[in-house]
Amino acid sequence: MEAIAMTLPYAKSDSYKIFDAIAGRYDVINTVLSGGLHRIWRRELRRKLPQKFHQIVLDLATGTADVAIELTKDDHVAKVIGVDLSEGMISIGRTKLAKLSLVNRIQLQVGDAQKLTYTSDQFDAATMSFGIRNVPDVDACLREIYRVLKPGGRCLILEFAMPSSLFVRTFHLFYLRRILPVIGRMLSGHGTAYSYLNQTIEDFPYGANFVSLMRKAGFHEPDYSSLTFGIVNLYWGDKV
Repeated sequence: MEAIAMTLPYAKSDSYKIFDAIAGRYDVINTVLSGGLHRIWRRELRRKLPQKFHQIVLDLATGTADVAIELTKDDHVAKVIGVDLSEGMISIGRTKLAKLSLVNRIQLQVGDAQKLTYTSDQFDAATMSFGIRNVPDVDACLREIYRVLKPGGRCLILEFAMPSSLFVRTFHLFYLRRILPVIGRMLSGHGTAYSYLNQTIEDFPYGANFVSLMRKAGFHEPDYSSLTFGIVNLYWGDKV
């Protein structure tokens, strides 16, 4: 099945406004729409962290901080700095961290992944989960991640993909195009928040194509593995 050629109902530079609007319901929606699989995907990302103690990790598109929280379960991680353009999501995340007594280990900030304010060679690892396809300039984002990583630092990115199996792809596209928008609209109360998801997934370069973008940004021997029948890919690459 080929991607449906449509125009997104928003500019990617404004996508954070949608997340502001649904921030209060985002965690519940995420759990329902992923069938709880997002917990498995986050755990797989954590397992690919470098095995080095006292790490400071940058988590981009941190949302309500679920990935940042997962990262602190690794004893090698001393601190996580989470960054997101959505003030609404950051606010929910800060409330969550306070309840979990994690405010000393996780710091959340509003910021743009394409224009990071941090100095070069600052972080031991950088993660980004299901956010890079919403970034207007993917190349700029990858270059910024590479810049702020220390030599030996690792970039880890989770992102949706298209399964290679025709059977799984057909079912997955039917879910994305016909079922997910309806459920998302019902749960979020937002008319278009989830109606564009299939477009961003189908149009985004995945697999070997995304690995090529990472290599172009400077990452050494980037690669990826497919999760859950190929509906999600976990990418990694190191800075030498």
